[in-house]
Amino acid sequence: MAMNLGLKARLRGKVWISAGLATLIMGVSTPSTAAPTAQFETPPVLSASKLLPRKLLTGPYHSVNETVTSDGYFNNYRIESTFGVFEVEGQQLLETRVGELVALAELDKLTSTKVFGDSAYKAGKGIVLAPVNLVKKTAKIVSDPKKIGDTLSAVPEGAEKLFSWAYRQGKGAANAVGDAFSSDEAKDPKKPSDSKSASLSGTLDQGTKLGLDYIGYTKNQREWFRKLKINPYTTNETLRGEVVRVATIETTVGTAFKFVPGLGLLGELGTFNRWYERAEKLSLYEDPDEIRKKNKKALETLGVPEELVTKFLDNKAYTPWTRRFITASLTAIGPKVPGHTDFIRAACEATNEASTLYFVSVAESLENLSSVTRIKKIVSSLHLPAAVTSEGVLYVPLSVDYLFWTETVAGIFKDFKARVAKEAKFTSTDIVVRGKVSPMARAMLEKMDARVSEGHL
Repeated sequence: MAMNLGLKARLRGKVWISAGLATLIMGVSTPSTAAPTAQFETPPVLSASKLLPRKLLTGPYHSVNETVTSDGYFNNYRIESTFGVFEVEGQQLLETRVGELVALAELDKLTSTKVFGDSAYKAGKGIVLAPVNLVKKTAKIVSDPKKIGDTLSAVPEGAEKLFSWAYRQGKGAANAVGDAFSSDEAKDPKKPSDSKSASLSGTLDQGTKLGLDYIGYTKNQREWFRKLKINPYTTNETLRGEVVRVATIETTVGTAFKFVPGLGLLGELGTFNRWYERAEKLSLYEDPDEIRKKNKKALETLGVPEELVTKFLDNKAYTPWTRRFITASLTAIGPKVPGHTDFIRAACEATNEASTLYFVSVAESLENLSSVTRIKKIVSSLHLPAAVTSEGVLYVPLSVDYLFWTETVAGIFKDFKARVAKEAKFTSTDIVVRGKVSPMARAMLEKMDARVSEGHL
């Protein structure tokens, strides 16, 4: 297959190691009279209107609060909607929630009709609930900046945990950036595993609470999720409850509702729309046990050890969908490419929904790369999945909203070429970021002779 010209252009360019790399990373000015420069940067408060396309920023059922915080990797958004207030981490999850609001609106229209009301009455008062718009139409608009900040700071830091893990893994080598690190984990060598266990434990508790282990939806319920183009394993409890309620009433009455959802807005939501298309192609509206069997077989075919396969399949931060997206992408790359085990080992470090989406996106990016050039090896030297192509390009996909030059990022990329070179030979580096890159982060990465592009993942 002919290589896409734009990608091919980005995959060119020789890499020469900068002699002043260590000095640049540590932020030390060479001339004694030069003004001191900041060693790292602190992510500022961002503006939603400057980050999001118009139709994602506001729609018929929602608006995104203008105040956006960042951990240096993912942006934290607040959605104020007809059906409640949602705080989400990452633009991918933001697109998913907005798409789910469209589905909720369609269900609201149905449950407001006389036909549905009569059917609900026949089905029994025990399952007759108020229409969703009456139950959840209590969203309060928070205008106090401090309250907004307090709310957003409570969002789980999936990417921060993920990047900190990658930083810690490389920190044992002499090429790590300093010993100081802001978290308690770096100060006490015994704490990383304890903290990680606690974090994973919290994820498991959340999975159990949400009933994602993994509820066997009836065939009728799964069909409703399919018609609405939504993930049956969404953590949006309001939506899951409404779908199950409608499907239960329909089944009890024994008459199918004549309902064709008008989901035109979904075409504007890249992540949401792409997920549905992939779900249809991969038959993901079937029984979750069947999906698990397919995931297990796919990983075994790729040579992933049984113990690691089990660990990945039992990580409740993932759902049958997100696991299948990853295994399908790796399968498309093919078993002849080494490194699948390293990818899954890294993916097992995900502890919440936002971090699982990171690996889904990166796996898809590597799959797309393999469609235009041959991947020689999936590498793990950065402790975040990357790949070396047959053309000698180190391709580093970073599925983040906004990359800032934090101590963690600097630690991950310091002397990364030397580390990767131990695994595979390469002659150029292409760092591709799904969202934006701060000027400082771009400058520091380019000082390492890496080619940096944004918005391409």
